[in-house]
Amino acid sequence: GVRRMERVLQALADPTRRRILDLLAQSDLAAGEIARHFPDISRPAVSQHLAVLREAGLVRERREGRRRIYRLEPEPLRELWEGWLSHYQRFWDDRLAGLKRLVESEDWRGEGEQTDGGSGIPTDRRGS
Repeated sequence: GVRRMERVLQALADPTRRRILDLLAQSDLAAGEIARHFPDISRPAVSQHLAVLREAGLVRERREGRRRIYRLEPEPLRELWEGWLSHYQRFWDDRLAGLKRLVESEDWRGEGEQTDGGSGIPTDRRGS
C-alpha cells in the first residue's frame, strides 16, 4: 500500500542505492562484488544501503555458504509505476504531442519566413 510505496521512494531517493539497483538489473551479485563497484564507500555503508533496499522489497538476499547474493526484485518498481507514476504519463504524452504540433506548424519557422515549395529554402513573405 501507501507505506510500501513510501519505503520504495525513500530507498530510490539515494543515488548509491539507484546505482546498486542498476548493477543488479544486469545480474545477481554477491555483497562483496557490489561493494567493489563503490571504492569510496565503506563495506558497512554498502551493507546498510543493501539493507534499506531489502526492507523496501527492492532486492532479495540469499545465502550461498558465507556469501550473500543479491537479486533485483522488480515488483515494487512495477507497483510504483502502475500505482502512481503512470498517472503522469498522460501529462508527458500531451506535452510531447503539443511540441510536435508546434514544430510541424508554420509558426515554428519564424516570423516573415516561409519555404519555397518543397525546396526548404526560406523566402521572404513581405516581398523585400
